[in-house]
Amino acid sequence: MDWLTILAPVARLVDLHDCDRTPGTVWNTPPENRPGIESGIWLSVATELLEYLYSRDLEVNEAWVPLSGIFSSLATQHRISEPDVIFVASYLATPSRLTTLTRNKDTDELERHTTKKDTALIEWPRNTKARDRCRLTAAGNRAIQFSQSTNNWLYADNDAEKLLKAVEYGAFGDIPALAEKTVAQIRQFSKAITVLLERRDLEGLLEGFREHKDDYLAVLSGVQESVQAAHERFALAETIERFEIWEATHPNGFSAYTIIKALGDVLQAIERLSRRFQDLLSVLVSEKRNVIGSIPFDKVAVGLAFYPCADEIVKHCIAQLGPIFSEITMPSVVDFEGQLRRELADKPTMSPVFNNVAGEDIPSPLERFLTAYRSEIAATLNEGPLSLTDAVHRGWLELDELDTLPQLVGIYTTPEWLAIDSQTIEVSYVSGGLDMALPGGHRLAGDDILLRIGDIEPTLQGDTNGA
Repeated sequence: MDWLTILAPVARLVDLHDCDRTPGTVWNTPPENRPGIESGIWLSVATELLEYLYSRDLEVNEAWVPLSGIFSSLATQHRISEPDVIFVASYLATPSRLTTLTRNKDTDELERHTTKKDTALIEWPRNTKARDRCRLTAAGNRAIQFSQSTNNWLYADNDAEKLLKAVEYGAFGDIPALAEKTVAQIRQFSKAITVLLERRDLEGLLEGFREHKDDYLAVLSGVQESVQAAHERFALAETIERFEIWEATHPNGFSAYTIIKALGDVLQAIERLSRRFQDLLSVLVSEKRNVIGSIPFDKVAVGLAFYPCADEIVKHCIAQLGPIFSEITMPSVVDFEGQLRRELADKPTMSPVFNNVAGEDIPSPLERFLTAYRSEIAATLNEGPLSLTDAVHRGWLELDELDTLPQLVGIYTTPEWLAIDSQTIEVSYVSGGLDMALPGGHRLAGDDILLRIGDIEPTLQGDTNGA
């Protein structure tokens, strides 16, 4: 069960309800002062207790659920005592007074409305002080159902089928609410696509779309077919007759136009979502990833001059790229013809077409890295030399869940990107100075790279060679 589904949207609403600010006073940022924010133990015990009462009620279907079955597990898991569990249960069983302002339909004035109804999540047996059994209230059951709900687009076609069922069963009063819920799901999914089109660095979300794109398309088609079937079914003469009977028995209801408009709104939302999804598919199939920018081959050549490759690597490269016969000292161009991929030159490239997409000048990963860490790198260089090992230890490997190791290495190979005015940055190497473990089970080993300002002497130990 996902309890954040409930907690995330209502946390700040409860904070506003309980705040002591007087209207008209100076506004300040609300403080984040929660005594239990670090441990979360009581919230965890409460949610587990609610889930236990719900599951046990389904199993035994008795009037009251004994708490003896959860005392030991909670005590072992959270290292608490039985009175601690009773304390949490008492909290859940205590009603809370909520005060809201509602508008009077007759006078059109705001009136204060205070209630304690349906705020307790569990209840004890009445007229007794026994605390060994309890049960969920109606509010507690709703809380469990909310925690089980999901807004995943993969299940949207099931909700769209309810519109068709409502028309078939004559439940016309439920159609506007069902249509509004379906439109909300469509807009939420469309918003997720818009975020991906604006921020291409969200690899986690992009990977999810790549994995489920066929499933998403199938759901999109299913939703459209269900809503169109409901629209056609409602237009039948027999359905119109049933609706007229329903309308006559519900004087406070609505006209047939309301249902037609609700179904039309869903179809329009689906059409807009289809266009957005096509934009995303165009990006997924045509976008080229830029990891660290252009490769400085001149610096690669200098590095190979100072630190030649092992003989085994040289022999392997000659075997793969050298002439077919060792007697040929000057190979012909046609010797490499079989390794060329000519189909790439003939394959047309697809360019994504955007309409009304915000953020067309989205910074590259390198630009975002420099924006976040350039000043910190420059300040560190002013204090002394900065090795790649030290940079990794300073936590410059990640930015907003984006792996920035390629950008960090790019800075060390092309320090001009730092653009430090009137200062020359020198690059040198420490032989065998790089040996560290990276997140994800990877490891860096070899020669460490050292950056320093031209007039600052290096302080690291080891044999260094300027590049």
